[in-house]
Amino acid sequence: MHKVLLSVLLSAVLIAAGSSAWALQSGGVAYGDLETGRVSGINFNTLDVDLEYTIMEIGGKKVIYPPTSVLNLVAGGTGGRAFRPVLIKITNNTKAEHGFELSADSKYAAPTSMHIKTTVAPGKTQYIGIPISDLTYVTANSVLKYSCQLHGAHLGGTLLILTK
Repeated sequence: MHKVLLSVLLSAVLIAAGSSAWALQSGGVAYGDLETGRVSGINFNTLDVDLEYTIMEIGGKKVIYPPTSVLNLVAGGTGGRAFRPVLIKITNNTKAEHGFELSADSKYAAPTSMHIKTTVAPGKTQYIGIPISDLTYVTANSVLKYSCQLHGAHLGGTLLILTK
């Protein structure tokens, strides 16, 4: 009887522990334009743009500019945000559709790591809203990579997230 009760209790603990890892990720990443997009119940047009990327051609090579960016989430600094979601603006200045993929480096990614993919039409702008919990709890090593998932030869970059 005691062995059965102990195994049921241990199973419940393991299930709860596994579930809590997924609970850290709010899963509320939203895509859209500035006027109609919403993330965590907040309209995109009421948020400041935290990161801005431009897909362009430089010297005959397609790139996502800038090649390195920093997002400061440190309280009290320029990143003090009181749990406000992060808003990313992506503009495609080329004449073809391109992708934007933002994720942890697969070598260091946890099973709960954030992985964002979107496509941006030529000459258009796309916005991505990310709940702050998705960045602070599930980002491996505070470093994310961005690239064009449609064209592997295009140059992407690195996003460093400051949280301490």
